[in-house]
Amino acid sequence: MRRFVPVPRSHAALLLCLALAAGTVRADEPLAMLQRIAEGSSQLTYSGTFVYRSGQRVDTSRIAHSVKDGVEIERIEALDGSPREVLRSGSEVKCFFPDEKLLIVENRASQRGFPALLPTGLGSLPEYYMIRENGTARVAGVQSRALRLEPRDALRYGHEFWMDHASGLLLKANLIGERGEILESFTFTQVSIGGPLEQGALAPRFQGERLRVQQVRTSDLRGDDMGWAFRNMLPGFRKLGMVKRQLAPDQPESLHAVFSDGLASISVFIESGGMGGETDAVASMGPVNIYRRQLGEYRLVVMGEVPPLAVKRLGDGIERRRK
Repeated sequence: MRRFVPVPRSHAALLLCLALAAGTVRADEPLAMLQRIAEGSSQLTYSGTFVYRSGQRVDTSRIAHSVKDGVEIERIEALDGSPREVLRSGSEVKCFFPDEKLLIVENRASQRGFPALLPTGLGSLPEYYMIRENGTARVAGVQSRALRLEPRDALRYGHEFWMDHASGLLLKANLIGERGEILESFTFTQVSIGGPLEQGALAPRFQGERLRVQQVRTSDLRGDDMGWAFRNMLPGFRKLGMVKRQLAPDQPESLHAVFSDGLASISVFIESGGMGGETDAVASMGPVNIYRRQLGEYRLVVMGEVPPLAVKRLGDGIERRRK
């Protein structure tokens, strides 16, 4: 599994403090709870074991997270199947695959940790989701408060979140499909929040092995530098960033753009290759929908944990920018 699934703060924090001081449930408190989740995932020290479920697939991983001198440090180790490990320090991400003797190193300016939300853009979520509190429950032995977000349109899925009442850390999350089914879930089965981590919790386990290093080269693109236009922007989604990426020296460069509404995210990959006349198609990989489109000599891939309509609509509006 090469995917381990995954930034105004002061205003939401003030709303939360006012709500607690008043001792009443305010209409804006669910949004403040989301802000606490977003901040908790990036600012807290925690460690634990979580289970990721998608269809028939179940993966168990161990995570440790801390912040040192304002820099997030995180280590995720897969506990099932072949050994795999991801280390993140700030924007640098290292992925270890010891069975393949491979280490992939990449700098990602807009890297999202897991589990995490995007604090930027949360203020506009009520326009696109109905947000409400959904009671309390115990998760991994910790008392939690629940939130439910129901989409107001057909361009996004629903979400359920359970956060630690004391710290705001996300303890459990469900991605809800169009028929109310659970498409994907993440759940801590054991968690320790706050305090120092165990000795070596953030140290790489496979650092000393002889691994082939694959350095992924990326460079940020701004404005018209990308050379592509997106004519069908989805309501509520905004462009977080664009990069030019090269996986290996002998491979062509590709463009990668990321769009998000604060919860859902969509990636667009554009690279040369493919054959003219290929049929555009939408496919699914678990909760991820993928739209492939051939545009002249370029292959476009649009993918994200959103309904098929969303990836196809965004993909059909991509075109070369006229010079």
